Amino acid sequence: MDELAGCRAVPLEDVLEEREARAFRQRRLLAEHPGTLISFSLNIPGPYKTFPLALRCFREGKRSILLALEAENIALEHGESSENEAGYAAYFCTKAPPGAVKSLAIHIEETHPLGRLFDIDVFRQDGEKLARGALRADGGSTQVRYAAGRPCLVCGGNAFVCARSGAHAPGEVRDAMLALMRKWQRGEAAAAVEAAAFKALMGEAAVTPKPGLVDRANSGAHNDMDFFSFINSAAAIVRYFKSCACAGFDSLDDNAPCGDPAELFASLRHDGKAAEIAMLRSSGGANTHRGLIFSLGILSAAYGRLFRAGEDSLDGLLGLCRAMTLHLMDDLSPAGDGIAKTHGQALYARYGISGARGEAVAGFPHARSGLKHLHNLLKAGHTLNDAGAALLLRFMACLDDTNLVRRGGINALRRIRESLSAFLASEPPMQEILRKARELDGEFIRGGLSPGGSADMLAITLFLHGLGYGAAPNHGTPRIP
Repeated sequence: MDELAGCRAVPLEDVLEEREARAFRQRRLLAEHPGTLISFSLNIPGPYKTFPLALRCFREGKRSILLALEAENIALEHGESSENEAGYAAYFCTKAPPGAVKSLAIHIEETHPLGRLFDIDVFRQDGEKLARGALRADGGSTQVRYAAGRPCLVCGGNAFVCARSGAHAPGEVRDAMLALMRKWQRGEAAAAVEAAAFKALMGEAAVTPKPGLVDRANSGAHNDMDFFSFINSAAAIVRYFKSCACAGFDSLDDNAPCGDPAELFASLRHDGKAAEIAMLRSSGGANTHRGLIFSLGILSAAYGRLFRAGEDSLDGLLGLCRAMTLHLMDDLSPAGDGIAKTHGQALYARYGISGARGEAVAGFPHARSGLKHLHNLLKAGHTLNDAGAALLLRFMACLDDTNLVRRGGINALRRIRESLSAFLASEPPMQEILRKARELDGEFIRGGLSPGGSADMLAITLFLHGLGYGAAPNHGTPRIP
């Protein structure tokens, strides 16, 4: 994948003009907001100064600076930024001593994964820029801590010496810069998925009441697991979803072995089986999350791939899931003898119930509608717990839940769906929904019923919500800063 494809090379005169404009803006801000000025831009070698990945890195730098200021209780007097074809720039004004601010800037530059690309200049009130390599008194007890020169992107030596001597070809420097950006971007995708997956797994388990399912009140219709089984299982398998995100991210590498979406899905199988073993070992042999290892694995890989491509729409994500699982329904077709070898094949042959496979092939349509309903409930002021309980009942009213069929037969599934559909059609208030859920919990426990498929769909919806989908139409906040 070429991150610079379609980008415009910036003429030298434009670069120089942008540099002058920044200097002018710095002088104006110091005059308008007396104190200390932070001027932030990116160190981007070569003629390509602006492209989507660079913009992500720039916005991450702004986020890091603001977070660091807040962590040190440094009040921000003014902040602004510009994003144009000649480069990106941000300015922050504060009353804090310049020495303290410069030390903070150096800390960010030296510790952040993108720090080598961050150019964080600090100016005193008189317009003097604090030097990075000097120990300077600040008119008080605060000093700028000593910092060595910036390291070379290619060899790690002194960047100034390498640049002055022309030690590295421009293409070599550019490739090193892109590799650094790409490594950070890959880590961001993996971290977002890992956090969203853990919140989804634990959020689904924590929602109470849930008919026949493990929650914070009881173990439902299960005698082989409890709430702590879900904690142990979630902690054991969450790294798998992180790996799936990385697999999706890497699938856009040039000549990647799994560049085709269907090949990407196939590449997840081995680690998925390993995740199931980790799940069983951590839960004492209970099947706490097998369905979610399958579904969230697909979504995580799709997310990682689209994160790299800069695609942040729900349509794009679910469309990629469809492409990844294009041939997945073949698994539900019995072998040549026509005899179903698995429970899933038998359900599909007899009732047309496709379960988790069908949801993935269709692009998780119930999760899409559930996400919209969840957002509306949260917007109306309901807690995530109550919204989750209400959403679970909606899934139970419309899903062909294979777990319910397995435990109670097709008639139980039809009865539950019909009853809940009638109940929800009257648009009952939240307190009635929760009362209904508690009532069904007792009924399901006595009947040994557990709507595990509906619980998985709740977790999938929470996962998408955790990634930022649903907050606004076709927009997900964590993916593109």
